[in-house]
Amino acid sequence: MVRRRGIYEIKIRGQQLTCSFCKHNRFTHREVYMDLWALGEKVEEQLTMQSFSCIKCGDIRFFQEKNRFDQTLKKHVSIIEYMEVNNE
Repeated sequence: MVRRRGIYEIKIRGQQLTCSFCKHNRFTHREVYMDLWALGEKVEEQLTMQSFSCIKCGDIRFFQEKNRFDQTLKKHVSIIEYMEVNNE
């Protein structure tokens, strides 16, 4: 597990992420790696999930890291955008 230090406002596919319970929009972040098993056999690749924990109520949301093609940049970019903010 990897943890980013700091507090973030998150956009996923251009939409602001808000907590389902308290509607707050600031989160801490962890990257979680999970082993995969297919029909009892371990798969060589790991599943990487982005974990966001609301700093107000502690609710945790998981998202799988995906890429999309940006027409302006002419390259693949993450669907998740992180903006570090002060905890005020």
